[in-house]
Amino acid sequence: MAAGLIGLAVLLLAAFPWGLFKGRIEDRLSDRIGKPVTIGAMVREDALSFHPVVRLTDMRVPQPDWAPGSADLARVGEARVGFSALALLTGGPVLETLELRRARLSFYRAADGRESWSGERSRADDSKGKRPALRSLTVSDSRIAYRDDKRGRSVDAALIVDGKGLRLSGTGDVRGYPVRVTASGAPILGHRAGVRWPFKAEIAGDAVGMTFDGTMDGPLDIGHLRGKVTGHAIDLRVLDAIIEAGLPGTQPVRLTAQVVRDRPDWTVENLKGTIGRSDIAGHATIRKRDGRTRIDGAIHAGRFDFDDLSSNEGKRKAAAKRAQSGDRLVPDTAIDLSRMARTDGRLALRADRLLWPGSSPFRSLSGVLTLERSRLVVEPLRMDLTRGILSGRLAVDQRPGGPRLDLALNLRSARLLDFFPETRIDGGLVGRIALSGPGRTIRQAVGRSSGTIALVARDGSIPARTAALMGQDVGKGLTVDKDKMAVLRCVVARFDVASGVARANPVLIDTSRAQTRVTGTIRLSDEVMALTMRGTPKHGSLLRLSGTVPIGGTIKQPDIRVPAEVRSTKGILKMIGKAIAGDKVPRAADADCEGLARSAMR
Repeated sequence: MAAGLIGLAVLLLAAFPWGLFKGRIEDRLSDRIGKPVTIGAMVREDALSFHPVVRLTDMRVPQPDWAPGSADLARVGEARVGFSALALLTGGPVLETLELRRARLSFYRAADGRESWSGERSRADDSKGKRPALRSLTVSDSRIAYRDDKRGRSVDAALIVDGKGLRLSGTGDVRGYPVRVTASGAPILGHRAGVRWPFKAEIAGDAVGMTFDGTMDGPLDIGHLRGKVTGHAIDLRVLDAIIEAGLPGTQPVRLTAQVVRDRPDWTVENLKGTIGRSDIAGHATIRKRDGRTRIDGAIHAGRFDFDDLSSNEGKRKAAAKRAQSGDRLVPDTAIDLSRMARTDGRLALRADRLLWPGSSPFRSLSGVLTLERSRLVVEPLRMDLTRGILSGRLAVDQRPGGPRLDLALNLRSARLLDFFPETRIDGGLVGRIALSGPGRTIRQAVGRSSGTIALVARDGSIPARTAALMGQDVGKGLTVDKDKMAVLRCVVARFDVASGVARANPVLIDTSRAQTRVTGTIRLSDEVMALTMRGTPKHGSLLRLSGTVPIGGTIKQPDIRVPAEVRSTKGILKMIGKAIAGDKVPRAADADCEGLARSAMR
């Protein structure tokens, strides 16, 4: 009796009229993809089988109301679906074969990031990494269209899948640059389980392009793939419209890498390429967990030019800004991390040789970047100089409601001549910078910062003419042999910074000929100087300028305002008269360079 009932149940399962479940299947599909699904008709084609084939016609999934255009998200003229009836009972893979005719898929992503194909359920399922169990797929007379207003890209392509394999071919654009899109894959029918499925994809264009030549764990298993990637673009930001890594605008770029995807993670190995005249190599892993992305890896450059990190458009904007506000010492590099609120990671950086448009004492760079919960720390940070090392720590904290920059840098074993070769002033150089301030760029943050800046140069040399002029001895400054050198005992410069204003405390230059003190302030927001220089000779003066010398302008373009008496015959005659009458000006004694240096560097 029991055996008869079991046999009857099995027979009913093999002959079940699956078309009666059209409404239920519409509901299940709608729930699974988060969109309403309608089916015009659904009938079973065979009569008796545990692997039935069902034909569905006029399947439709509408676009959400906010999406532009009149095309449906998905419309399929006819679909033949083969599945395992027994798997419905056992919980194994159900779908076995799929044949689509006259399918039209139209995907859209809005500028605000909304995706027409995403629903709440589909978003939740996206990270599970399930592998498809499909054994046979046939697609004919079908097209796929995609438009992305957030990334600036689109494609419209014909799709064919048959016994020869998968072929996709169409046209599109990336940030307005035309491209041709092609893809191909091995036949799906007859593909053996456990054997990797080869495929190729290419986006080809003069301005931007990318290829992927690799394999998937199984047919159409885009969540589990590996292969070689190549890419090129006139600007890394243009290429980023394809790879979506949040990369900046740069000079022209060419890259190759080996990549592995094991959804939701990516592994990038053997990354090599060029950006402008810089070369790069490295590796990285990208992991997605709980709505956050973590990137860990290393980047090494044999040669690196910071200007390569600006596109031509970025360079034009920077030039226009310089023309308007003047040349600045502090870079206007953006430090706003708001777009990386869900990104963490650790990246080791090294550049063996730094390239500059002119002379510079900075030769190489290394550092470790750590980003955790909107707080970026670069430590250790090291820049090797022609002679000496600049090292320390840089931190950007986005958490209090906006970027805040903290700088703690130390300069050691350097030489003054390497920074200012045209002055012919030399001496052992050390320094210290400790600044903290809010701002969306380094320049803005420094312009609002508080802290200290200190530089000390010792035991060097200075042209005798320069030393005399700094002692306000105009006569000797003009008549001493231009090749004659004086002793530079020390340069001690300490600035106490409050709310972006750096106040000299003290600034002193002590040579064998004179001693010069500088007082006043530098406004760091625009680097405008309001300083006063007073020089005192250590020996007799030939023609001495009395009083003080104002220094205005900016750090990069100082304006030393020569007093009127030097520019007039009457003033010069007055100085000559004082010299004939005898110079009564007190002489300067040697400064306590050791004590001043210690105090400045505290």
